[in-house]
Amino acid sequence: MAKIDAILAQMKRNPKNVRFTDLCKVCENFFGEPRKGASSHRIYKIPWQGDPRINIQNHKGKAKAYQVKQVLLAFEKLEVGYGIKNDRYTYRVTWSEDDNEYVGLCAEFPSLSWLALTPETALKGIRKLVADVVKDMDTTGEPVPDPISCRSYSGKFMVRVPPDVHRLLAVQAAEFGVSLNRIVSSKLSQ
Repeated sequence: MAKIDAILAQMKRNPKNVRFTDLCKVCENFFGEPRKGASSHRIYKIPWQGDPRINIQNHKGKAKAYQVKQVLLAFEKLEVGYGIKNDRYTYRVTWSEDDNEYVGLCAEFPSLSWLALTPETALKGIRKLVADVVKDMDTTGEPVPDPISCRSYSGKFMVRVPPDVHRLLAVQAAEFGVSLNRIVSSKLSQ
């Protein structure tokens, strides 16, 4: 996401000097894959009524400035309408056999979910719900959870295991001639 943020910042500073490949990266990140076609244009579907597409074309390796501005306007509309500004939370969409629908989930907000008929709608729904909850938490002064992707990890954590498991791991480590940490790390990595 950092690369996309850098491209967006550059697009805002100077829409006349944007590489076509960078504009494509931004469009694919926020609007998905372009429609397949045999033309020199790339057409991206956007999730609202009206003119539901972004149309860009390569001009000698650069994007046309007016098309960059159209993408920026669509991105701003997406931020406002779908609540995704700086959204770095961890989302998952899965099928719920019990509900006979897709369910959108957010790891940082385990009590929230969103049911929908399609996976895309479930993802949009849970993202909007999280944005609304974060806004409410900000308003009331509650602490907002940091996204997992933005947290730093030391690589150390303590695990309690039964003594017989500890003994078995110590024996395996000795047999392989490695430390207990190395054998446990190896097993967790599998």
